[in-house]
Amino acid sequence: MASVRKRPLKVVTDSEDDQSDSRQRRDLHITSKRVSTITEEKEDKKKGYAGLSHTLPIHTITKASVLSKEAPPENYSGFLRLGMLVLGASNIRLIIENYMKYGLLIGVPHHSHIPVRDIGLFLLAWLCVPLSLVISLIVEYGMGKLAVAAKDAKPDFVKKLTILERVVAVTHVSHLVFLLTFPSYIAYTQIYHPLVGSGVIIICLITFLKLTSFALVNQELRQAFVQGKTEEFYTEASAYPNNVNAKNLLYFFFAPTLCYQPSYPRSEKFRKTFFFKRVGELITCLVMMYVLTEQYAKPTLANSIQALEDKKFVTIVERVLKLSTSAVVIWLLMFYAFFHAFLNALAEVLRFGDRTFYLAWWNSGNLATYWRLWNRPVYLFFKRHVYIPAVHRGVPPAVCQLLVFLISAVLHEVFVGIPTHSITGFAFWGMLGQIPLIAMTHGIEKWRGKGTSLGNTIFWIVFCVIGQPTIALLYYYQWTATHKFDSNGSTA
Repeated sequence: MASVRKRPLKVVTDSEDDQSDSRQRRDLHITSKRVSTITEEKEDKKKGYAGLSHTLPIHTITKASVLSKEAPPENYSGFLRLGMLVLGASNIRLIIENYMKYGLLIGVPHHSHIPVRDIGLFLLAWLCVPLSLVISLIVEYGMGKLAVAAKDAKPDFVKKLTILERVVAVTHVSHLVFLLTFPSYIAYTQIYHPLVGSGVIIICLITFLKLTSFALVNQELRQAFVQGKTEEFYTEASAYPNNVNAKNLLYFFFAPTLCYQPSYPRSEKFRKTFFFKRVGELITCLVMMYVLTEQYAKPTLANSIQALEDKKFVTIVERVLKLSTSAVVIWLLMFYAFFHAFLNALAEVLRFGDRTFYLAWWNSGNLATYWRLWNRPVYLFFKRHVYIPAVHRGVPPAVCQLLVFLISAVLHEVFVGIPTHSITGFAFWGMLGQIPLIAMTHGIEKWRGKGTSLGNTIFWIVFCVIGQPTIALLYYYQWTATHKFDSNGSTA
């Protein structure tokens, strides 16, 4: 009778067990008859397993099921391939169904899509951008000259410079507020198409953040310069006040960053192949976004208007879930088009060296991690100019995080509500509503480990499957109600 030697239990998978003949020799010891290893059994197949009896031990090692959490990682490419095939078949069915129901809705964009009047209003609102750039440059250039004079001047002159700092602060606040309010007024009251209004708001908002950083950084550099502190990070040619000039400001205006500094790391050369690849990807993504919006998203949104008016909850849920398919794809295309293709192409032209415009946000185990990774330029701006200064002033970190989310919520409402002529607060409360979700997913991550699949699943469901389609549906409803459109998109 064969006996199994007792040894400490070790959890292994079948794949591990099959690949380790030496472990089988250690784990299985037959006293009366030697049992062959897996390799030897394969060699003995031709012999018909001669000499083996019915008493051969089969279960000799403690092993977990391959799909169990305790099992070592396996190769699941087969499941991934199946999922892609099912997803492809489902989307082909949706394409056929959409074509049978609506026909071909895609056409060449023309004046009926975007009125010519909107283009003129866009240019009018855009004039605030060069105006703010010129004011910022003139003010900072003048203060730079005064700082040079104050460096070796009497204390009375330094005190006058301190008073002038307050005047400069008021000047910057005034023209930056105008930079946001005037284009917002034009977009909310005069511009009809939401796409044109969004273009106005995003350009002015980016300029607002850039010039805010430009003013704050130069203020601190000026204070250090007057006090005689040596600059550690920049060369003399780029250090304050040599950095305050038109060329430096224009480079920062076009650079793919919101955080100003006198100089940036630069790449060695311009790569034509890399640039044209990114441009090709950008064009492809924009075309796909247009097709998905016109052929799939807009009919679903239009068909949801009546359900919202009648408050049919089940129908609304079905519409949201149907919209989520195209909304997620459009959002992913937008992310790739802007954060990868466009910003990399722009950085290549400017030879801007730091290309970390995003990190691996798709593996986020909680929502806070997602907001830190997916839009690095905005995150770094708020961290540098809001969070860290507030902490240095003694504000508790939790309050600082709440402040950042509050400002972000206001900006989201401005970016979505003004172009759609619907200041309803949906985007605002959608942002603030993530605070308890952040606390919940953070707790799950502490319980299950960093990057937990449960937290990642909650992130995808809340943010992409439910959140974005719901917000899009609500603002589309408000926009159509404001412009008195029926469900077919024609004037009522």
